[in-house]
Amino acid sequence: MDAELIAVLTRLDSRLASIESSMASMESRMTSMELRMDSLESRVTSLEATVATFREDAISNFDGVYLRFDRLENEYQSLSAAVRRIEDRYDSPN
Repeated sequence: MDAELIAVLTRLDSRLASIESSMASMESRMTSMELRMDSLESRVTSLEATVATFREDAISNFDGVYLRFDRLENEYQSLSAAVRRIEDRYDSPN
């Protein structure tokens, strides 16, 4: 009985050692994954900042385009009014 108990305890001890080894390996992998996640997080943060800057630049450029369109529209209205006045002057009987 004692020999059988010793054999069972020895197998249990070897299985526990195997589990401890696997746990140590998993812990090493988790540490590696944490480092990778930290690296990815810093990259994403940097990318977010770059995208935000790009967005602000794009919005600013569109604002400039809209201002130019507004000026062109105003100039078009002024030129149209001037042409109408000239046409009216030539069409009116003197």
